Amino acid sequence: MNAKDMLIEMLNIYSPSGKEEEIAKLIREYMVNLDFQDPVIDDQLNVISVNGNGSPSVFLCGHEDTVPGILDVKSRGNLVYGRGAVDAKSSLLALILGAKKAMDNGFKGKILVSAASGEESDSKGINKILKTYSGYDYAIFGEPGGSMNITAGYKGRLLMKVEMKTGTHHASSSWMEANSIDLLMNLWIAIRDKYGSNKDFNSVTAGITKFNGGQYDNMTPEYASMYLDIRYPKSVSEEELVNEMKSYMENILKENYSYDIESRTYPYIADMKSPLVKSFKYSISQNGMVPRLIFKSGSGDMNTLGYEWKIPAITYGPGDTQLSHTQNEVIDVRDLYKSIDVISDSLRFMESQGV
Repeated sequence: MNAKDMLIEMLNIYSPSGKEEEIAKLIREYMVNLDFQDPVIDDQLNVISVNGNGSPSVFLCGHEDTVPGILDVKSRGNLVYGRGAVDAKSSLLALILGAKKAMDNGFKGKILVSAASGEESDSKGINKILKTYSGYDYAIFGEPGGSMNITAGYKGRLLMKVEMKTGTHHASSSWMEANSIDLLMNLWIAIRDKYGSNKDFNSVTAGITKFNGGQYDNMTPEYASMYLDIRYPKSVSEEELVNEMKSYMENILKENYSYDIESRTYPYIADMKSPLVKSFKYSISQNGMVPRLIFKSGSGDMNTLGYEWKIPAITYGPGDTQLSHTQNEVIDVRDLYKSIDVISDSLRFMESQGV
């Protein structure tokens, strides 16, 4: 079965976060058929295979889950459509097949190949892997960016829940005092005006992702809540960011409010002089492309591993990242095949340099 057919088979399995069992079984089957060493499915539905014991030791990790939303799987020439075509089953497949090609061509180092669960939700997969495995020199994560691009940095993320309580009144007397929805809307407008349109990687951005409030259509609400998804660069500390959010709350909400950081992901910037980055630059060039380092406003499992293991890491994979999570996920399989070659060549180049 060629890579295109394998990808189509993967896309035909709907695997949103929390429902990875079927895709995990398929990926393990692929690894068995490709002669990977003892692939296992752990209790978090990660698929893992450890191969070789030489140097360098490289950790490869893609994710098997997707965001929710079923899309029709279609193939038109070199184009393949479906949920996960971009984010990130193509990248996962490129890592698996790139590692296989490197080993078939004589790579003697140690490779852990993994398909992680929960990347699009609670990161349960990578957190389990980090607790179980260690001691690797480099890490390569699979996410879309295009076969000529190396993702060298991600912003950090804070998911903040803000809750507000006020008195209630008959809706006809709403002028008596501001209600909880009014106040949270005012808070969001102030935060949006400061951070909502920032596009630069080195700036803070903020988005509102959930809003809840009110029970009755003739009564002002006594309770409301909202979720803020805040992304921040490495130059900004979590403490100063939280303090700034608190300042907005104190000035606008004043009292009877609370907030909670429901999840956090620390920013990560790759070591640009590491053998890992140099190997990918070299291999992209050798495959007829001009390598480029890119930095993303999102965050991924690379952030978590980079923070915990403190080893050089990059993210790489085929596809247009702007199509991630959209209704038009489509991959050009020529980009997939190029990525497989780049990953294989990068592993072999690192080994040849004795790094």
